[in-house]
Amino acid sequence: MGSNFLKSFLETGLFDIGDSDERLSWLQQSIDDLQKKFEKDYSLLPKYSLVSLDPNISDNEPVLIETEEIVTNYWKALRGKYPEMPRNILRGVILNALNNIGNTDPVAARIIYLTASNYYPFAKLNNEKNLVEEMLVNFGELAEENAIEDWSIMESSPSFKLGTLKLNALKFGNATLKADDLESKLNVAVKVSPQNQGPQHGGESSWGAHFSEKASEGIVEAFNEAIKGLVKSLSPDSIETPINKFLANFKKTLDSNLKETFSSLTAVERRSKLLWWKETLYSHSQKKSYRDIDSNLLPIVMSIDLNNQVSEITPISVDFLLKDTLFILNDKNDEAMKFNDFFKVLSNDSFKEILKPYFTELNEDDGRISMTDFIALLVNDRLSVNDFKKRTGINEDEVISQAELSVSILHDLLSQRLVKE
Repeated sequence: MGSNFLKSFLETGLFDIGDSDERLSWLQQSIDDLQKKFEKDYSLLPKYSLVSLDPNISDNEPVLIETEEIVTNYWKALRGKYPEMPRNILRGVILNALNNIGNTDPVAARIIYLTASNYYPFAKLNNEKNLVEEMLVNFGELAEENAIEDWSIMESSPSFKLGTLKLNALKFGNATLKADDLESKLNVAVKVSPQNQGPQHGGESSWGAHFSEKASEGIVEAFNEAIKGLVKSLSPDSIETPINKFLANFKKTLDSNLKETFSSLTAVERRSKLLWWKETLYSHSQKKSYRDIDSNLLPIVMSIDLNNQVSEITPISVDFLLKDTLFILNDKNDEAMKFNDFFKVLSNDSFKEILKPYFTELNEDDGRISMTDFIALLVNDRLSVNDFKKRTGINEDEVISQAELSVSILHDLLSQRLVKE
């Protein structure tokens, strides 16, 4: 599938390597190396995803520079053919590496989808648009399938199947009393005692004591020999192995049933909490109703509150729950707003003081960042409104609704949690 994606990308005509099989091999080797880099560090996926979708990304973008270093390990004369930054070649390498890792791991697919889907509506893609859209749709479906499985409720009754304990290898030897040996011992017992008293002096006489002692010795000795033969026929493995196997299968069946039951209960609990959150419209972080919070802050506060309630693997229905809850609060009037206007309002000092506690971990790396990272840096006075286009690649005159913004923030927060796993 990876080679087909690369072939499709080359067919877009965004760059030309001619009929050189050698150059194609160099690109494939570069893609493989970048994929291995992703596999070692999933925290790279968000920024590489954002860069891959921007045909106008800056030549100074660290991700492009790092990718060029990988490519020139194989294509030594890359800059000889392309004196300027070969953005499309490098983006093609990145997109192919993202496609490969996303198709092998649903977690990687989810991170890429959550990040890229936020930027995709504002991306100025060219001939590669359909290819990128197809990749994101595919990753979205993989992510949704994974989430539905995690959030599903068990509809059938647990089936507890328990095998039969069989001791097939357990065999008993014969416990046999040797009659000849016992007879010999009894003959000794009935003979004249050391005190020369014969059998006519039985009962409590010295002969009686002598007989009981010798007879007991003979019987015990014969019995012990018989038992010893039986014991020799038994080995610990013949008993322990089938019992341990039985208990292992029992534990496996029990664990499976408990896991299904627990997962179902967890799914029910998650859904109940979300419905209660929507019903009460209460912010646990602000300790007040969302109706008492400024509408400009709602997309941020609500998305963060919701993120704190759900697992990092969530179905798309959670997005719609967030949008619908916000829709209730803005009186079903979800008008679009310019990013520039929204961030100017957000720059109000009183708003900054409210939002700062939500953003204690800042992404201050150079290069492309997400919308949520920008908001975090803005409210912490690390960036200004004028930096939005440069850092996110989104024109400040682009418009977005409060509901769409809240979902984008939620996606970024979920992605941040996934890369930390």
